[in-house]
Order: sequence, then structure tokens, then C-alpha cells
Amino acid sequence: MRAIRLQGRPVSDTFRLPLRDGADSICSECQQWGFSVAERNFENRTLYHGDNLPFLRGMNSGTVDLIATDPPFNKNRDFHADPGSLASGARFVDRWAWERDVHQEWVDAIKDDWPGVWQAIENGRVNHSEGTAAFLCWLAIRLIEMHRILVDDGSIYLHIDHTAHAYAKVLMDAIFGQRNFRNEIVWCYRGGGVPRNDFARKHDTILRYSKSGRYTFNVDDVRIPYSPDVLSSDTSRYDKSYRSNKVYSGYRPNDLGKHPEDWWPIQPLMPSDKTERTGYPTQKPLTLYERVVLASSNPGDLVLDPFAGCATTPIAAERLGRQWVGMDIWDGAHEQVIKRLADNRQLLADPDPQVIYTTAPPERTDEDDDGPDVPDLALRPRRVKERWERLSHAEMREILTEAQANGPLVVCAGCGFELPERYMELDHREPRKDGGENVITNRILLCGPCNRTKSNNLTLSGLVRYNRREGYEVNRQLAELAASKARDAAQRCRDEMR
Repeated sequence: MRAIRLQGRPVSDTFRLPLRDGADSICSECQQWGFSVAERNFENRTLYHGDNLPFLRGMNSGTVDLIATDPPFNKNRDFHADPGSLASGARFVDRWAWERDVHQEWVDAIKDDWPGVWQAIENGRVNHSEGTAAFLCWLAIRLIEMHRILVDDGSIYLHIDHTAHAYAKVLMDAIFGQRNFRNEIVWCYRGGGVPRNDFARKHDTILRYSKSGRYTFNVDDVRIPYSPDVLSSDTSRYDKSYRSNKVYSGYRPNDLGKHPEDWWPIQPLMPSDKTERTGYPTQKPLTLYERVVLASSNPGDLVLDPFAGCATTPIAAERLGRQWVGMDIWDGAHEQVIKRLADNRQLLADPDPQVIYTTAPPERTDEDDDGPDVPDLALRPRRVKERWERLSHAEMREILTEAQANGPLVVCAGCGFELPERYMELDHREPRKDGGENVITNRILLCGPCNRTKSNNLTLSGLVRYNRREGYEVNRQLAELAASKARDAAQRCRDEMR
């Protein structure tokens, strides 16, 4: 079963899997929808082949209960595939580059709607490298979509290694909110390879965040069994000696086991493991992701892995009675899903199991797509934006530069200072946090100091008042004229393109 394209058009195929006799459906219709209030515009057991960003952007908001994923790490090994090589079979490349891996559209969207995310990306550039900044930007635009598609009580587990985890945590704080950080899980393991002058690195990090303060956590499902000598059969209390001369008494431990800590000693797959290992270079043990699925989802919930690889997360979800969607750019991903599900057919509980393989992203049916920032789950007819509402940053800059020009220079509408065009920055008249839109009628060119002062807090009029009060105003008449001419040019552009 190979990925195919017919005359350049996306293709979809459905594969039926063998099933044990007498199996029942994993969930009723009501379980299928779970907590989600939005309509799902995709099917259970769907594997999307290609760059995951179009697929994430096509999913309706609030339709995924759990995201558990292992994105390509930012270090010199086999981490991400070049989307441009899909036609000839995606190959892994060994480093990140801003010019190759980052699109200006992403930068514009992040700067407009997620200034904290942009600061995190710049932090990676300043303190590590431009390659790290490219990785963070590439990851951020996808995490923003993952945040949108999670249900309100949903969670995300982001598997990351030591090279990028500190920068990724700042990124996650900016997107999910520091208050929604739940755990930094340390997956520790043994293995060969001991450096001469350092401690041996024998762990990965999994960052766990919830979307809100209300989230699923099934502690009893992931408790660690106590050793037999800890539990006493003849009393509801137990004694344990911590020092030779002291005995501490306490209540009997939970019979289901110990409350799990945030360090998980689980051995990685060995090359000799013929039952589970697939040959995928960064494959993780099934036990690791089964713990994630058990802890943060319920039977019938939808689990998503945007970097499915050899399908460890989908397999864990299937084994535990959850629905799942996977995405991957690797050509062999769908064969691995089919093979591994077929190998575990005794665990499938649907009387007619299918895996849908497609290269076509879903189409959103829930609301107008206003970039990466979707504030709610309100269901309303999807509106197609007019041409003037879809102008790029470059197009808006060109129109406003001409409007705010004064000879060879451009006038800042915040303070009246005149500068060459390249020193002007595109900003909003009304901040995004107050409902301002990313359209030309809400745009203005400001000098760098004015843009940083205004940030996402002040309106243009508020910035003008601040500059006047603090003595930063250079030329009131020029500033007012620039703002007026920019407004007229934007409205004229809107009227002509309607």
C-alpha cells in the first residue's frame, strides 16, 4: 500500500483490518462525541499523509481530547522531513534553517496575535542559534493550532529532548499559559554510551499542559503497584522505618498502587526487540504512551498525534479504546499503522475497523478562519474573506507607506518622526486583545519605539496621548496627517476590492 497521487489531486483510501470474532464497538454514539461541543469534521482512525500544518488548520476547534506527540527535536540527527521532497519520498534532514523552514506568513501571524510566542522565538535566536529559532517558529505555528483544536478540558504532552526543552517550555507557556503547565515529566532509562567529561544523559523530557484549569487526570489508571512487603493484610495502617531508631506510622497505602511521580523509569526499545520495534529511528516504547493515554483521556475520547511516525500513539489509543487521528510526512507511516493494528487485531473492539488514509486536509465547518487565533467554539456559518481582508503584510506595508510618505521619508503616525521606510513597523490601531482585526483598515505604520510602547496594550489614540504626556511627540501635525491619510488609503483599498 503506497501513497499515490492521480493527476495532482489528493487521494483517500480506506483499509479494513482483520478482527477477532465476536468483538463489539468501542463506544456508543454519545461516547464518540465525549466532551466536545464542536462538530468533528474528520473521522476516527484517520491518518493524514503530508505536512501536518494544513491538516491542523482544517480541523474544527475544540474537537480533540488529548494530544500526545513526539516532534522532531532540534539537534543534529534525523528530525524533520522536507515537505518539498514528498513527490520522490520524504527524506530526513539534519538541521534547521530559517530561510528554508520558516514562512513569512507564520512570522506575520505570530507577531500579530502571539507577541509572547515571538519573544520566545527571539530568545532562542539570541541565546542559542538561528537554527533553534527556526525550529521554534516551525513548532509554534503548529502548537497554536493544537491549542485551538483541544477541548476545554483537554491536555497536550509534548515529548522533547535536552537540546530544545527549555526553549520549548517558554514557547508552551506563551501559548497554553504558565498557569496551565502541569508537569515536566522525566522519562529516564539506562543504556550504553558514557561521556568522558560529563554525566551520561539518560533521559528525555515530556512537557504536560492542559488547556484550562479543568482537565482529565485518571490517577487510579496509572498508579504504580507497591511491592508486597509494603502492604499489610491485617491492619488499615502500616509502619515503615526510615531511620534505625525511629518508626513512622501512617495510613495504609492505596491498594491500587502508589501515586505516580513525574519521573518515569521505562526502558527504551532495544534493537533485539522483535515484537515491537519497527526500525523507525526515533521509535518510543508503547508503554510510555499508554501511560499518557490512560492518564489524560477516557474511553471513546479522541487522541491526536500530529507527528505519528511509526504510529505508537495511535496504537496505544486503539489498544485502550480511544479514537485517534495521526499525521505524518513519512511515506511509510500508513503502512506501519496498518501493519501494527493488524498485528494487534485481538485488541480491536470495533466490528468493522477501518483506517482512513488521505492526503486531503479537512475543511473547517465551524467558523471563519481568522488566522491562528480562534477565540471560541461558537458554531456559525463559515464566511469567505474578501480580497481586502486577505492582504499580506507586504501588501499592506506598500499601501500604507505610500499614504504616510512625506517626500523620501515615511511619517510615524504615533509621534510624527520621519524615517526611511525600512525603519517603520506595521501595527494595529486597535490592539488584538481588544478585538482589533488583522485587516488594512485597522493597520498603521509606526517607528520602532512607538511600536514597542504601544505593544498589544494601547490603541493608536492612547499611544498619541502617552507620547504627548511624556514629551515624546515630535510633530503633532505630521502624525495626525499620517494617521488620516493611512485611514483614507485603507478605506479606499477596501472599497475598490469589494
